[in-house]
Amino acid sequence: MTSGAIDHTGTTFAAEPADPLSTEIARLGRRVAQLEAGAERMPRHAGPLTLEEFLRPIRRARAACDLRCASGHQQSKTIKVVRPTGMTLPAHSGLRRDPPRKPADRQPDYLEKFDNRTLFYDAFRLGDDVWLSGPPTNNLRAGLESADWHMDGADVSGSVSLGDWGRTQRSRITGAHPGRHLTLDLADSRFSMVIAPDESDLFAGQRTVITKSKDNDLVWIRDFLRYYHVVHGVTGVVFYDNNSTKYRPEDVADVISSVQGITTAVVVAWNYPWGPNAGPNKVWDSDYCQYSLMEHGRFRYLSKAAGVINTDIDELVLTNDARPVFDHAAESESGAVSYQGRWIAKATVEPMNPLRQRRFVDYRHRASGTTTKKWTVIPELLDWQTTQWRVHSVIGSNAEASEQIHHRHYQGVNNGWKYDRAESAAKPGTHTYDVRMSRVLDIVFGD
Repeated sequence: MTSGAIDHTGTTFAAEPADPLSTEIARLGRRVAQLEAGAERMPRHAGPLTLEEFLRPIRRARAACDLRCASGHQQSKTIKVVRPTGMTLPAHSGLRRDPPRKPADRQPDYLEKFDNRTLFYDAFRLGDDVWLSGPPTNNLRAGLESADWHMDGADVSGSVSLGDWGRTQRSRITGAHPGRHLTLDLADSRFSMVIAPDESDLFAGQRTVITKSKDNDLVWIRDFLRYYHVVHGVTGVVFYDNNSTKYRPEDVADVISSVQGITTAVVVAWNYPWGPNAGPNKVWDSDYCQYSLMEHGRFRYLSKAAGVINTDIDELVLTNDARPVFDHAAESESGAVSYQGRWIAKATVEPMNPLRQRRFVDYRHRASGTTTKKWTVIPELLDWQTTQWRVHSVIGSNAEASEQIHHRHYQGVNNGWKYDRAESAAKPGTHTYDVRMSRVLDIVFGD
């Protein structure tokens, strides 16, 4: 486990050093280990937990976090920004990806938003192969298969294996030459990419989240990660920034670095077209970018992670027994759990100043209905050849649909890119006070 992480399974510390400061750090470290081990030893009973029983592991986790901070021990962190180079068809090229959607099913801006030019988002090593991340090749596949591929000048055309899977692709250059530069000669154009090294060890053994964002407030990102660290023991994050205009990826990295307990992070500048959403007939077939980043994150970074939560910045996962969601995933037969979301309304008891920064703690009431499913997995338990991480499911995994886990989806922690909801007063009969989540937020974010 990376230095500074909250380890819910307990921690073993080395012999106590001689100097006073190190002695105090070691003492606090032992106390943290006791708190965390105590949470593991808590007996479970069959009936529902009282509020205090429910909150006990959250209190312990917060106390452990505070002790680490008080120790003054400098955490070792690896936080970096990555900018994939990609391959994109030039504007003058006659080649284009054909849109799969029938004209009758398209919204007015469908063709404007459809990505008909991106060939590949990234190339990276994993084991003996080079993996190619990108949208589905569709009608471009035959041309790509007959094209000339070289790696540092060596012909690798015979080793290229292209394959589409749903709204993304899973393509590889098998047994690849140990080069760093990939070139592709297709029609009248030459393309090149730098091949990223194998970074699958970066998050090995860590509890992680994978998320994407565009222009979300930086304070939301900080609060989001603090919550996942305290409540679920997350220490690593793979963060995809999709064309933000309010700040740079480096600003996101700085915020992540400031969060106590988050020790490893990659901010990927995912500057590709997002693609069109469903049209008038609710046909989803062209939103390639999001599906591809899930595949990219899985194979470039997270194949050796201890666990992965798929979540958005406005979603906070909470289990009915307050244990980390990773524990539930590990106890499932398949190593994967899916769960519904509950809306947290953009409603407050008293009106707030319009200029005040909105936070998770400002919203305490549920709205009616459920929101979309999300999931958590233990990567080593999934067969990579027959499963795929998707936005709302893990295809081929037989994931357990759990009623013991829900994510809260905060309508007020949103920049209005999809729905611009007005803030309102909490009303009896319309909104329900979320007692347990409110108390958890008080513990996580309270002084």
